[in-house]
Amino acid sequence: MFLGPAGDTLFYKRRVDGLDALYVFQPDTGRIEVHAQIASSKEQLRAWPTLGGYVIVCTGWPRTPVGLRFRFFDSRRISELLDRQASNLNSLLTDVPVLGDFKLERSALPVDLFEAVKGERVVLPGFFPSPNETDAQVPALYEIDGTTASYRVVPLRFLKQSTLPGALVDEPGGARRWLTVGDSNHLFVLDGQSHELVGDVIWPAEQQALARVTHHPVRNETWISALSSVFVYDRSSLELIAEIPIEEELRWHRGARVLGFIGAVVFSQDGGRALVARPLSGDLLEVDVVTRKRIGRVPCVIDPLELCTAPGVGRVFMQSLRNGNISWFPYR
Repeated sequence: MFLGPAGDTLFYKRRVDGLDALYVFQPDTGRIEVHAQIASSKEQLRAWPTLGGYVIVCTGWPRTPVGLRFRFFDSRRISELLDRQASNLNSLLTDVPVLGDFKLERSALPVDLFEAVKGERVVLPGFFPSPNETDAQVPALYEIDGTTASYRVVPLRFLKQSTLPGALVDEPGGARRWLTVGDSNHLFVLDGQSHELVGDVIWPAEQQALARVTHHPVRNETWISALSSVFVYDRSSLELIAEIPIEEELRWHRGARVLGFIGAVVFSQDGGRALVARPLSGDLLEVDVVTRKRIGRVPCVIDPLELCTAPGVGRVFMQSLRNGNISWFPYR
Protein backbone atom coordinates (compact mmCIF):
# COMPACT_ATOMS: atom_id res chain seq x y z
CA MET A 1 0.00 0.00 0.00
CA PHE A 2 1.46 3.34 -1.05
CA LEU A 3 0.54 6.83 -2.28
CA GLY A 4 1.12 8.29 -5.72
CA PRO A 5 3.58 11.21 -6.12
CA ALA A 6 0.90 13.88 -5.60
CA GLY A 7 -0.21 12.24 -2.34
CA ASP A 8 -3.88 12.10 -3.39
CA THR A 9 -4.05 8.62 -4.95
CA LEU A 10 -3.78 5.39 -2.96
CA PHE A 11 -2.56 2.13 -4.51
CA TYR A 12 -3.20 -1.13 -2.67
CA LYS A 13 -3.33 -4.88 -3.29
CA ARG A 14 -6.03 -7.32 -2.23
CA ARG A 15 -7.19 -10.86 -3.04
CA VAL A 16 -10.47 -10.95 -5.01
CA ASP A 17 -12.14 -14.05 -6.50
CA GLY A 18 -8.91 -16.03 -6.34
CA LEU A 19 -6.87 -13.29 -8.02
CA ASP A 20 -4.19 -10.99 -6.66
CA ALA A 21 -5.35 -7.53 -7.78
CA LEU A 22 -3.91 -4.01 -7.64
CA TYR A 23 -6.45 -1.27 -6.95
CA VAL A 24 -6.33 2.52 -6.92
CA PHE A 25 -8.65 5.19 -5.57
CA GLN A 26 -8.74 8.90 -4.70
CA PRO A 27 -10.43 9.49 -1.34
CA ASP A 28 -11.02 13.25 -1.63
CA THR A 29 -12.69 13.70 -5.01
CA GLY A 30 -16.04 14.69 -3.53
CA ARG A 31 -17.83 12.15 -5.72
CA ILE A 32 -18.87 8.54 -5.27
CA GLU A 33 -15.90 6.55 -4.03
CA VAL A 34 -14.53 4.33 -6.82
CA HIS A 35 -11.91 1.63 -6.31
CA ALA A 36 -10.58 0.83 -9.78
CA GLN A 37 -8.55 -2.25 -10.67
CA ILE A 38 -5.28 -1.74 -12.55
CA ALA A 39 -3.90 -5.27 -12.81
CA SER A 40 -4.61 -8.79 -11.59
CA SER A 41 -2.99 -12.22 -11.62
CA LYS A 42 -3.72 -15.80 -10.61
CA GLU A 43 -0.19 -15.83 -9.26
CA GLN A 44 1.21 -13.44 -6.68
CA LEU A 45 1.33 -9.79 -7.74
CA ARG A 46 3.77 -7.18 -6.46
CA ALA A 47 3.81 -3.42 -7.03
CA TRP A 48 6.36 -0.72 -6.18
CA PRO A 49 6.34 3.09 -6.60
CA THR A 50 9.24 4.99 -8.17
CA LEU A 51 10.44 8.46 -7.24
CA GLY A 52 9.57 9.65 -10.74
CA GLY A 53 5.87 8.85 -10.41
CA TYR A 54 5.60 5.41 -11.98
CA VAL A 55 4.12 2.24 -10.50
CA ILE A 56 6.02 -0.94 -11.38
CA VAL A 57 3.89 -4.10 -11.43
CA CYS A 58 5.12 -7.70 -11.56
CA THR A 59 2.75 -10.65 -11.97
CA GLY A 60 3.98 -14.14 -11.18
CA TRP A 61 6.29 -12.87 -8.42
CA PRO A 62 8.66 -14.16 -7.05
CA ARG A 63 9.63 -16.45 -9.95
CA THR A 64 8.81 -17.40 -13.52
CA PRO A 65 10.64 -19.90 -15.76
CA VAL A 66 12.45 -17.13 -17.67
CA GLY A 67 12.84 -14.54 -14.92
CA LEU A 68 10.57 -11.68 -13.88
CA ARG A 69 8.96 -9.09 -16.16
CA PHE A 70 7.89 -5.63 -15.01
CA ARG A 71 5.19 -3.30 -16.33
CA PHE A 72 5.51 0.47 -15.86
CA PHE A 73 2.28 2.41 -15.20
CA ASP A 74 2.35 6.21 -15.20
CA SER A 75 0.57 7.20 -11.98
CA ARG A 76 -0.20 10.67 -13.37
CA ARG A 77 -2.08 9.13 -16.27
CA ILE A 78 -3.88 6.83 -13.85
CA SER A 79 -4.98 9.83 -11.77
CA GLU A 80 -6.30 11.60 -14.88
CA LEU A 81 -8.25 8.55 -16.05
CA LEU A 82 -9.55 7.93 -12.53
CA ASP A 83 -10.88 11.48 -12.51
CA ARG A 84 -12.72 11.13 -15.84
CA GLN A 85 -13.31 7.45 -16.66
CA ALA A 86 -12.76 5.40 -13.51
CA SER A 87 -15.12 2.60 -14.57
CA ASN A 88 -13.04 1.93 -17.72
CA LEU A 89 -9.62 2.45 -16.16
CA ASN A 90 -8.25 -1.05 -16.73
CA SER A 91 -9.21 -1.18 -20.42
CA LEU A 92 -7.79 2.30 -21.06
CA LEU A 93 -4.35 1.48 -19.67
CA THR A 94 -2.93 0.22 -22.95
CA ASP A 95 0.58 0.41 -24.41
CA VAL A 96 2.16 0.03 -20.98
CA PRO A 97 5.97 -0.41 -21.29
CA VAL A 98 7.29 -3.82 -20.22
CA LEU A 99 10.83 -4.73 -19.18
CA GLY A 100 12.09 -8.32 -19.13
CA ASP A 101 14.92 -10.46 -20.46
CA PHE A 102 17.28 -9.53 -17.63
CA LYS A 103 20.87 -10.77 -17.85
CA LEU A 104 23.88 -10.79 -15.53
CA GLU A 105 25.63 -8.24 -17.73
CA ARG A 106 24.15 -4.78 -18.22
CA SER A 107 21.77 -4.18 -21.13
CA ALA A 108 20.68 -0.82 -22.52
CA LEU A 109 17.34 0.48 -21.26
CA PRO A 110 14.70 1.23 -23.91
CA VAL A 111 14.23 4.98 -24.36
CA ASP A 112 10.70 5.11 -22.92
CA LEU A 113 11.76 3.24 -19.78
CA PHE A 114 14.84 5.41 -19.37
CA GLU A 115 12.54 8.44 -19.33
CA ALA A 116 10.45 6.72 -16.65
CA VAL A 117 13.36 6.10 -14.25
CA LYS A 118 15.81 8.83 -15.31
CA GLY A 119 18.12 9.82 -12.45
CA GLU A 120 17.10 7.03 -10.07
CA ARG A 121 18.02 3.41 -9.48
CA VAL A 122 15.14 0.99 -8.95
CA VAL A 123 16.07 -2.30 -7.27
CA LEU A 124 13.49 -5.08 -6.89
CA PRO A 125 13.81 -8.51 -5.20
CA GLY A 126 12.84 -11.86 -6.68
CA PHE A 127 14.23 -15.10 -8.12
CA PHE A 128 16.25 -15.59 -11.31
CA PRO A 129 17.08 -18.77 -13.28
CA SER A 130 20.51 -19.99 -12.21
CA PRO A 131 23.07 -19.72 -15.02
CA ASN A 132 24.72 -22.93 -13.76
CA GLU A 133 21.70 -25.22 -13.32
CA THR A 134 18.90 -26.00 -15.76
CA ASP A 135 15.84 -25.79 -13.49
CA ALA A 136 17.17 -24.05 -10.40
CA GLN A 137 16.36 -20.46 -9.45
CA VAL A 138 18.35 -18.27 -7.08
CA PRO A 139 17.45 -15.19 -4.98
CA ALA A 140 18.40 -12.06 -6.89
CA LEU A 141 17.94 -8.32 -7.26
CA TYR A 142 16.60 -6.84 -10.48
CA GLU A 143 18.35 -3.49 -11.03
CA ILE A 144 16.86 -0.85 -13.34
CA ASP A 145 19.40 1.98 -13.43
CA GLY A 146 18.21 5.36 -14.66
CA THR A 147 21.64 6.90 -14.04
CA THR A 148 23.46 4.67 -16.54
CA ALA A 149 20.44 3.83 -18.76
CA SER A 150 20.99 0.12 -18.17
CA TYR A 151 19.43 -2.87 -16.43
CA ARG A 152 20.71 -6.19 -15.10
CA VAL A 153 20.11 -8.92 -12.52
CA VAL A 154 22.39 -9.45 -9.50
CA PRO A 155 22.30 -12.89 -7.78
CA LEU A 156 22.36 -12.75 -3.97
CA ARG A 157 25.04 -15.38 -3.47
CA PHE A 158 25.08 -15.02 0.32
CA LEU A 159 21.52 -16.41 0.51
CA LYS A 160 20.58 -20.07 0.35
CA GLN A 161 18.88 -21.09 -2.88
CA SER A 162 15.60 -21.76 -1.04
CA THR A 163 15.51 -18.38 0.74
CA LEU A 164 12.60 -16.16 -0.30
CA PRO A 165 13.63 -12.50 -0.63
CA GLY A 166 10.91 -10.28 0.80
CA ALA A 167 10.84 -6.48 1.03
CA LEU A 168 13.74 -4.20 0.14
CA VAL A 169 13.68 -0.93 2.11
CA ASP A 170 16.01 1.95 1.25
CA GLU A 171 17.67 3.91 4.03
CA PRO A 172 17.17 7.70 3.90
CA GLY A 173 19.69 8.87 1.31
CA GLY A 174 19.86 5.43 -0.34
CA ALA A 175 23.33 4.47 0.92
CA ARG A 176 22.08 1.02 2.01
CA ARG A 177 19.05 -1.21 1.63
CA TRP A 178 17.51 -3.55 4.20
CA LEU A 179 16.32 -6.90 2.81
CA THR A 180 13.81 -9.05 4.67
CA VAL A 181 13.62 -12.78 3.96
CA GLY A 182 10.48 -14.90 4.35
CA ASP A 183 9.28 -15.90 7.80
CA SER A 184 12.48 -15.28 9.74
CA ASN A 185 14.26 -13.60 12.66
CA HIS A 186 17.03 -12.34 10.40
CA LEU A 187 17.44 -9.66 7.74
CA PHE A 188 20.34 -8.38 5.64
CA VAL A 189 21.78 -4.93 4.99
CA LEU A 190 23.12 -4.34 1.47
CA ASP A 191 25.29 -1.65 -0.07
CA GLY A 192 23.14 0.69 -2.14
CA GLN A 193 25.51 0.68 -5.12
CA SER A 194 27.14 -2.76 -5.32
CA HIS A 195 24.38 -4.77 -3.55
CA GLU A 196 27.10 -6.51 -1.54
CA LEU A 197 26.28 -7.69 1.99
CA VAL A 198 27.53 -5.11 4.51
CA GLY A 199 25.72 -6.25 7.67
CA ASP A 200 22.91 -8.30 9.10
CA VAL A 201 20.35 -7.90 11.85
CA ILE A 202 19.13 -10.74 14.08
CA TRP A 203 16.43 -10.65 16.74
CA PRO A 204 15.29 -13.41 19.18
CA ALA A 205 14.25 -16.67 17.50
CA GLU A 206 10.96 -16.77 19.41
CA GLN A 207 10.00 -13.56 17.57
CA GLN A 208 10.38 -15.16 14.13
CA ALA A 209 7.85 -13.60 11.76
CA LEU A 210 7.38 -11.78 8.48
CA ALA A 211 9.26 -8.64 9.49
CA ARG A 212 8.37 -5.11 8.43
CA VAL A 213 11.08 -2.44 8.33
CA THR A 214 10.49 1.29 8.88
CA HIS A 215 13.26 3.89 9.02
CA HIS A 216 12.63 6.81 11.35
CA PRO A 217 12.51 10.08 9.36
CA VAL A 218 14.55 12.11 11.87
CA ARG A 219 16.32 9.85 14.36
CA ASN A 220 19.10 7.48 13.30
CA GLU A 221 16.85 4.50 14.08
CA THR A 222 15.21 1.62 12.24
CA TRP A 223 12.09 0.00 13.68
CA ILE A 224 11.37 -3.65 12.88
CA SER A 225 7.97 -5.14 13.72
CA ALA A 226 8.23 -8.89 14.29
CA LEU A 227 5.85 -11.37 15.95
CA SER A 228 4.73 -9.52 19.09
CA SER A 229 7.41 -6.85 19.62
CA VAL A 230 8.99 -3.93 17.80
CA PHE A 231 12.80 -3.95 17.80
CA VAL A 232 14.61 -0.63 17.48
CA TYR A 233 18.11 -0.61 15.97
CA ASP A 234 20.78 2.05 15.63
CA ARG A 235 20.90 2.49 11.87
CA SER A 236 24.65 3.15 11.71
CA SER A 237 25.97 0.41 14.02
CA LEU A 238 23.07 -2.06 13.52
CA GLU A 239 22.99 -2.54 17.30
CA LEU A 240 19.73 -3.31 19.10
CA ILE A 241 18.85 -0.36 21.34
CA ALA A 242 15.28 -1.20 22.44
CA GLU A 243 12.54 -3.81 22.40
CA ILE A 244 8.95 -2.57 22.68
CA PRO A 245 6.39 -5.28 23.59
CA ILE A 246 3.24 -4.70 21.55
CA GLU A 247 1.09 -7.84 21.85
CA GLU A 248 1.37 -9.51 25.25
CA GLU A 249 -1.86 -11.53 25.28
CA LEU A 250 -2.59 -14.88 23.65
CA ARG A 251 -5.28 -14.55 20.99
CA TRP A 252 -7.03 -16.91 18.59
CA HIS A 253 -5.73 -16.92 15.03
CA ARG A 254 -6.47 -19.69 12.50
CA GLY A 255 -7.57 -22.12 15.17
CA ALA A 256 -4.63 -21.61 17.53
CA ARG A 257 -3.73 -19.38 20.45
CA VAL A 258 -0.86 -17.12 19.40
CA LEU A 259 1.12 -14.28 20.93
CA GLY A 260 0.91 -11.46 18.40
CA PHE A 261 1.23 -10.88 15.56
CA ILE A 262 1.68 -7.23 14.65
CA GLY A 263 1.65 -5.28 11.41
CA ALA A 264 3.18 -2.11 10.02
CA VAL A 265 4.68 0.87 11.86
CA VAL A 266 4.30 4.52 10.83
CA PHE A 267 5.40 7.78 12.47
CA SER A 268 3.69 11.10 13.16
CA GLN A 269 4.70 14.14 11.10
CA ASP A 270 7.12 15.39 13.77
CA GLY A 271 8.54 11.90 14.33
CA GLY A 272 7.69 12.00 18.03
CA ARG A 273 5.07 9.23 18.02
CA ALA A 274 4.69 5.86 16.35
CA LEU A 275 1.58 3.89 15.44
CA VAL A 276 1.80 0.09 15.41
CA ALA A 277 -0.91 -2.03 13.76
CA ARG A 278 -2.37 -4.85 15.90
CA PRO A 279 -4.73 -6.86 13.66
CA LEU A 280 -5.67 -9.47 16.28
CA SER A 281 -6.50 -6.75 18.81
CA GLY A 282 -8.35 -4.66 16.22
CA ASP A 283 -6.53 -1.44 17.05
CA LEU A 284 -3.44 0.72 16.63
CA LEU A 285 -1.06 1.21 19.54
CA GLU A 286 0.53 4.66 19.90
CA VAL A 287 4.08 4.72 21.29
CA ASP A 288 6.30 7.62 22.37
CA VAL A 289 9.42 7.42 20.20
CA VAL A 290 11.79 8.74 22.88
CA THR A 291 10.55 6.94 26.01
CA ARG A 292 9.30 3.82 24.11
CA LYS A 293 6.19 3.88 26.33
CA ARG A 294 2.60 3.35 25.27
CA ILE A 295 0.72 6.64 25.22
CA GLY A 296 -2.54 5.73 23.50
CA ARG A 297 -4.72 3.30 21.62
CA VAL A 298 -6.83 3.83 18.50
CA PRO A 299 -9.75 1.35 18.21
CA CYS A 300 -10.49 0.37 14.59
CA VAL A 301 -13.53 -0.94 12.75
CA ILE A 302 -11.22 -3.28 10.80
CA ASP A 303 -8.32 -5.55 11.78
CA PRO A 304 -5.46 -3.28 10.62
CA LEU A 305 -2.35 -4.87 9.13
CA GLU A 306 -0.86 -2.41 6.63
CA LEU A 307 -0.50 1.33 7.28
CA CYS A 308 0.29 4.29 5.05
CA THR A 309 0.60 7.95 6.05
CA ALA A 310 -0.62 10.88 3.95
CA PRO A 311 1.18 13.88 5.50
CA GLY A 312 -0.38 16.37 3.07
CA VAL A 313 -3.86 15.76 4.44
CA GLY A 314 -2.90 14.54 7.94
CA ARG A 315 -4.26 11.05 7.55
CA VAL A 316 -3.32 7.40 8.13
CA PHE A 317 -4.71 4.74 5.80
CA MET A 318 -5.24 1.20 7.11
CA GLN A 319 -5.80 -2.08 5.30
CA SER A 320 -7.61 -5.04 6.84
CA LEU A 321 -5.89 -8.38 7.39
CA ARG A 322 -8.97 -10.49 6.60
CA ASN A 323 -10.56 -8.87 3.56
CA GLY A 324 -8.19 -6.12 2.40
CA ASN A 325 -10.71 -3.31 3.01
CA ILE A 326 -9.38 0.23 3.33
CA SER A 327 -10.15 2.67 6.14
CA TRP A 328 -8.51 5.84 7.47
CA PHE A 329 -8.52 8.41 10.25
CA PRO A 330 -6.95 11.87 10.83
CA TYR A 331 -3.46 11.83 12.34
CA ARG A 332 -0.59 14.30 12.32
